[in-house]
Amino acid sequence: MGDYVQYFNNLVASINDIPNKLMSVVSVIHAPIQHLTNTLIVTNILLGLLVLTSIANVYMLWRNGKKRY
Repeated sequence: MGDYVQYFNNLVASINDIPNKLMSVVSVIHAPIQHLTNTLIVTNILLGLLVLTSIANVYMLWRNGKKRY
């Protein structure tokens, strides 16, 4: 009977350790994810500028082609 009680106590102690271990993993992962988020924001801004430049280029080509004919 004592073995079962010890096993149960060890099981409860292991379950109680899960939040502490999870917090340590989350704190380690948070910084790289934040860096990736900032990089993604910059990438989206640059992509938006590229799209705007492409639209302006197509419009200018269309307008110049229309003037020739």
